Amino acid sequence: MAPGVDVFAALRAARAERSRQAVATALAQHLPKRLAELICETHGAGGNLADAGDKRLRAVAERVNAWTVKPVGSEGYRTAEVTVGGVDTDALDSRTMAAKSVPGLYFVGEVVDVTGWLGGYNFQWAWASGWCAGQAV
Repeated sequence: MAPGVDVFAALRAARAERSRQAVATALAQHLPKRLAELICETHGAGGNLADAGDKRLRAVAERVNAWTVKPVGSEGYRTAEVTVGGVDTDALDSRTMAAKSVPGLYFVGEVVDVTGWLGGYNFQWAWASGWCAGQAV
């Protein structure tokens, strides 16, 4: 959750500089405050940096640096709002939506590998990309 940051080293450095600072406060330099507090609470690091040994700081740091998401399931395509895939945008001219390798061939809308938020964005993409292709023809 903190790419490029060695959280263990950062917590140790904070402990050397500000030992009376709360572990969560030091961790909040790299994460949102509430998330930092939750991680510290669930790993028994609710006190000051001075009171947290390397083992405890390493456990907190691993929670951040080695964080993974493990999906527990899916409702499948029956309720899917967005799927991935389609014509790669690198293969298209972004001004005209024309295929770079086949003159006169255009791809627009959901056939192109573009994902938008819910709320009509995919409609907007379909209309806008269609307009671009239509202007080019």
